[in-house]
Amino acid sequence: MNVDESAMEMDPELAKKLFATGAVLVITGAPVGTEFGIDLCNYTIGEKFRGVKMIPPGPHYIWCASCGPYGDVAPRVGFVHFFKSEEIVVREWNQRDEEMQESQCDDRELEKKRIRDNLKEFDSFLAPYDYRFYNKWKLLTDKITEGTVERCRPTLGAIRTNVELQSCTDEDRPRGPLYINNLQQKGNKSIVNESDLLPNLKPVEGTAPRFTELPSRVPHNATPAEVTEHNMDCVQSIEKLVDKFHSSEAFIEEEQLAFVFYLVGYSVESLAHWRNILHLLSHSEQAVLNYKMLYMKYSEALMQQLPHLPEELMEPGEYNTVYKDVRSLLINLNLGGLSVSADRLGRKLLKTLQWEFEGLLDEDPEDMPVIVDMT
Repeated sequence: MNVDESAMEMDPELAKKLFATGAVLVITGAPVGTEFGIDLCNYTIGEKFRGVKMIPPGPHYIWCASCGPYGDVAPRVGFVHFFKSEEIVVREWNQRDEEMQESQCDDRELEKKRIRDNLKEFDSFLAPYDYRFYNKWKLLTDKITEGTVERCRPTLGAIRTNVELQSCTDEDRPRGPLYINNLQQKGNKSIVNESDLLPNLKPVEGTAPRFTELPSRVPHNATPAEVTEHNMDCVQSIEKLVDKFHSSEAFIEEEQLAFVFYLVGYSVESLAHWRNILHLLSHSEQAVLNYKMLYMKYSEALMQQLPHLPEELMEPGEYNTVYKDVRSLLINLNLGGLSVSADRLGRKLLKTLQWEFEGLLDEDPEDMPVIVDMT
């Protein structure tokens, strides 16, 4: 994220054109000192702030975070909107919940018309969209369409760091013994689905992002032989995932949206969805052979996303699961005939994150046979 208090310089003629064609976001009632952000930029609200002008068409993420008297900052609460040229979007501050909400005006269209008619007088209260960071945002969201935004955002609109959860009745609450049968044997080890060990909580209706449900890498009730097969190559699970989308573009749209929900809104559920996609797609050579176009587009998306990872995930090594999954992905891209995509992604990560992937096609010692001395 970029925190930049410096003045943005722009050619006057370009600014005039953007003012006439760009969208406008109006926010009323937000307290001075509230943190505010749009896309990759965040600021502190001042006394004259009433919104943002010159917003380019396309998907944008807007959020606010209230600040306490001692400098404490609440979690971000935001929303995603696919802005159209010259559109006016109005939000107002909810004092009780300390977050933005849709305008409660009885006639919203009349309210927007009045704003448009007086836009020049309102101009000094609107901050210009910061185009210095727009190219980076565009690369992260270039495939996202309005349909995907409408399909994936929470029904109630607001996106929170953590969704609100509600518990089930005591009779419905799962207990440890109920999940003994879900243990899957792999050699002499047990694979446990960690989610089975958690209380049976579910999101409050309308508060969670509505992403496509991902198939499990290893199906429930799989035999030991099937567990081994799916851990070596989970192509069957990827086939189930691909069948849920009408095109590879639609899949990339949702993947991009999940990443920016996490990157800008700190949405934990969105991060989990993005990570599960990476973990699934990284572990199949056969899937690369079957879906080359999808994997080419996916590697392009990762080239833009991975450099934005938080610092704690940037250090390569055996404990960085993102790094390990990307390494597996690069191996399978090479084995599946997409060496050019693998090379481009590897070079990008070496330059931006200093991630090195030496000996990608060398045999993994863990896959080699174990020799036991019987003497």
